[in-house]
Parts: sequence; structure tokens; C-alpha cells
Amino acid sequence: MKNRVIILTLSLVVILVVFSITALNKNLSQENNVNPNSASDELSRSKQEKIRIAACPTCYELSKKLDLEKYQVIETNSTAQSIALLQNKKADMILAGRTLKPHEPQLEYMVIDEGYSFLSNQGKTIFINQLNDYNVYTDLNAEELKEKLSIEKIQTVDNVYEYLDKGIVITSWENTDYNQAEIVHLLEKNRERVKLSRRPTVYCPNVCGAEAQELVLKLK
Repeated sequence: MKNRVIILTLSLVVILVVFSITALNKNLSQENNVNPNSASDELSRSKQEKIRIAACPTCYELSKKLDLEKYQVIETNSTAQSIALLQNKKADMILAGRTLKPHEPQLEYMVIDEGYSFLSNQGKTIFINQLNDYNVYTDLNAEELKEKLSIEKIQTVDNVYEYLDKGIVITSWENTDYNQAEIVHLLEKNRERVKLSRRPTVYCPNVCGAEAQELVLKLK
């Protein structure tokens, strides 16, 4: 009887030892197999996410200069839609081709390239070869505009806003007042916007910092 108890006790001890070793090996195996992946996932999550750029139609072509490894370009239907994305934190910056309207938030911005503002008393879309069908007025360098836009006749005036109902005016984007005028969309024959009729600009939600400066340099 005594021998039977000893044998039973030893058997239980052996079973417990084997069970413990098996459980330990299983845990070690799980650590070896799972932890590297877990660490990799955490490392991946810790990497900086792509910078989201909302680009309006006039800036689609320009946005192709961006490295898609670093930037995510969100093509929008308009600058207004881009602003909505920015306000809803679905975009980090905006790439637009015009100044902001009075009812839109007055965001911090950085200009990528200069252009001219085409205005009239009514919004319209025309082709560049149709400019000569209109009376054109400007407060800028008329000779320079003639050369760049192939305009035959252009009159220099002091206040372009007094001539909105007489034809098309060309002024600077700084002098653009959407409270008084409407945009004239100027197109090439292939229906793309005339480059000089836009001012590519980066708009930021707050202050335009290092990321905005880097973006502007990439797009110049």
C-alpha cells in the first residue's frame, strides 16, 4: 500500500512537471511568434501619417509634383469643398488657385506663384482667344499684359471696379474684391484654365509652419 502511494505521488509530480514545461514552451513560442509582429505594428503606427492636401481642380496638375509616399492628394470639386475638408479635419492643408471670399474663413496662406485676377460684373467663362472680343481694363502694366496674354487692346484705369459693367478687368489678387465683382474663368482651347489666371496658394488651418514652407518649395 505504501509503495502504491509513493508511485502515485511520483506520477503526479511527473505529470505536473511535464505540464509546466509544456506550458512554458508554449508561452515562449507565442512570445517569439507574436511579439515581433506586435512590435512591428506598433512601429508602423508610430510612423508619421501622410500629409493630406485638398486640391481644387485648378491645382490637380500642380499637385502631381508631390511625393505620394509623403503626401495624400485629395482632389476636390472646388476651393469651397477643400475648405470644408480642412474645417472638418479631413485635410491638413489646401492647395487652391484663388483668394478666399469674404464669407470664407480667412486662413493663413503662402503664395506659390503669382497670377492675375480676371473680373466682371457677372461671373462667366471664356476662352483666352475671346479676350479680344471684350473691352479690357486694368490697373496693372498694360504692355506686359498685352505680351503675356496676346491682348490687342487694353485700357489702363485708376479704379477697375468702375468698369466692371463695361467689359473685363484684370487686376492683382490683392486688389480682388468679391463683394463688388465676380470671377471670369479664363480657359485655354483644351478647356484647361489659363495658368496666369490663377494664383496657386497653400492655405493652412492655423499658422503656416515648416510643413507649409516645404510644400511651397516642392511646388514652385
